[in-house]
Amino acid sequence: MEPPEWPCSFFNYCSGGQVSVDEIGVEFSSVEAAYLNGYDAMLEIAFEKLRLRQDPAEDAFEIMDGEGHMLMHVPVSEVLRPRRPTGTPAVYLGRQIIAACEQQLARSQTLRAELRAEFKKTRSALETVQANLARLRSVTQQGPPQASG
Repeated sequence: MEPPEWPCSFFNYCSGGQVSVDEIGVEFSSVEAAYLNGYDAMLEIAFEKLRLRQDPAEDAFEIMDGEGHMLMHVPVSEVLRPRRPTGTPAVYLGRQIIAACEQQLARSQTLRAELRAEFKKTRSALETVQANLARLRSVTQQGPPQASG
């Protein structure tokens, strides 16, 4: 009997502050298999960027589940480092987690500022429309001007 398939995993590619969202996804037998696939793909991308004389140092894959929750963050620095420094794996992993959190925090702050600006514009437009409607109501309630004569 075969083991059940791991739910569909999505590999969002992060590079240069941009995120390319994977809308197709791939099914794996385990989360480890998804990680290894992301690891291999990141290695290929890093080599290709190096051939083009581009720096892949800040690139990463975000492995997401079907509901959009991040399962793992696979940075190119993890892929290109032959092995973790001995004696400090928890510190190394902690730094990665902190860096990923800081990146997500900055992203959410930018989105929050953009939303506030859009709400401000919308509120201003709504106030203009309400003022115009009020003027229109006052004109229509007064009726047509009376002819003097």
